Amino acid sequence: MAKFITAAEAAQLVKDNDFLIVGGFGSYASPEELMQFLAKRYEAEGHPSKITVACGITPGDKTESTEPGKGMDLGLNRLKAPGLIDRVIVGNLTDARAIAYMAGNNEIAAYIPPMGVMCNLFRAVAGGRPGLITKVGLGTFADPRLEGCAVNERARTEGSIVRLMEIDGEEYLFYDSFKPDVCFIRATYADEDGNLTMIHEGVQGSELEVAVGTHNNGGIVIAQVEQVLAAGSIQTRDIRIHGKLVDYVVVAQDPYNQRQCYAQDGWRPELCGMTRVPAGKTKVLPLTPRKVLARRAAMELEPGKIINIGSGIPSGIGSIAAEEGMPGLIPSVESGPMGGEVQEGLSFPGVANAGAIYYQCDTIDMYDGGMLDYAFLGFAEIDRFGNVNVSKFAGRCIGAGGFIDISQNAKKVYFLGTFMNKADMQFTENGIRVNAEGKGMKFVNDVQQVTFSGQYALKAGHEVMYLTERCVFKLTKEGLMITEIADGIDLEKDILAHMEFKPIVAPDVKAMDPRLFREEKMGLV
Repeated sequence: MAKFITAAEAAQLVKDNDFLIVGGFGSYASPEELMQFLAKRYEAEGHPSKITVACGITPGDKTESTEPGKGMDLGLNRLKAPGLIDRVIVGNLTDARAIAYMAGNNEIAAYIPPMGVMCNLFRAVAGGRPGLITKVGLGTFADPRLEGCAVNERARTEGSIVRLMEIDGEEYLFYDSFKPDVCFIRATYADEDGNLTMIHEGVQGSELEVAVGTHNNGGIVIAQVEQVLAAGSIQTRDIRIHGKLVDYVVVAQDPYNQRQCYAQDGWRPELCGMTRVPAGKTKVLPLTPRKVLARRAAMELEPGKIINIGSGIPSGIGSIAAEEGMPGLIPSVESGPMGGEVQEGLSFPGVANAGAIYYQCDTIDMYDGGMLDYAFLGFAEIDRFGNVNVSKFAGRCIGAGGFIDISQNAKKVYFLGTFMNKADMQFTENGIRVNAEGKGMKFVNDVQQVTFSGQYALKAGHEVMYLTERCVFKLTKEGLMITEIADGIDLEKDILAHMEFKPIVAPDVKAMDPRLFREEKMGLV
């Protein structure tokens, strides 16, 4: 059964060139103290060096703060010392900004598969399979015909982790498995036998799959917990990982390293389904382009549909639904929860008062099978083929997280974003007027990186729309088609002049609903 050791002793178990899997999801469930002491050991000894790190969504805080214990010194960012990490295979680097900079500077080899692929790769590793066969990633930067997940020169030099294959005349991607030497995971409690429960964790991630995969490959499973309980005191149904699968348990000495998430000290029981709290009072959004976009997206909603709403501009859809009194919406988050109130900021992707909390890997399987009716996501760039980029900026790739899994498999996909950056606009009674044009063209001939493939969506028969405050586009076989234009917007001066390609203009182009631009409620129900 598991042995109980200190974080400093656990750090000694990681060797040079080891393959380390790190659990956690953004600001949730980070094995913070284990990484803290691994970094301390490297600083003192220069070992372990040149390790490979794999994660689903990297734990961390994406802010730029260099204050100790914040921003660039949280989560996987703790392992930023040159020479400690040699290679990463992760689903996203948004929250591990320091590691993203290292990848962008070609200091480490960086492979960034879709988040759901990482979850299912952990399952494949646990099951002793050679890899994962899936359609997720076809036509995107994960496809070997484009970048094959290798997002910098070092990775491209070292070789691919994904291959194209054909089964019964259909294309698939095959992502290679790996053999982990050690894993760092986090649980809430361990009992004296080493059994682990995640009872207070706000996200039920891939900890079981990671632990089993490491154990089955002869590796070392190390779990960080808040407290050790007496044997038999954890209800059997609450045990997520049996003690036989755990080699070492470390009790976090600093409560700061065992927070439910970085957004607050302690824990919120409503985030892990233990209690329900009164619904939070939804703040009415001010009339800005974000509200216009959220309103236009809300016009597409139907009661009883399962939807995924991305962070940023799309997150305003929930506020609009509450303001308008729209019933029957069922949000689903790729971290597992379904129903309830999706949290924002550092509390994302937690959900208060969820209707159900699934394990992350199970949720990804349901997405891949077509469970999502609608997805509302942001965009940074859109090209003439309807491809979308949200993963690469100024030459640096942060990865897609669950974006590819969601956008590729939802039946209807809506991308929301302002037409230009920081334009000075004025709302009128029926529309909008541009006072001073913004900067940064978003509609380009070719995106920097394909995070969403328009051609794949068309082939799959999915409906795709692109919502801006000036106009609405629909993806067609002939290209992007403008179907709606806001009152006060000139097609040539305010739209076409700021696009690198010329879209199709629908013969029956409509005016955007004037209620979108007014202070009062739209009256959507």
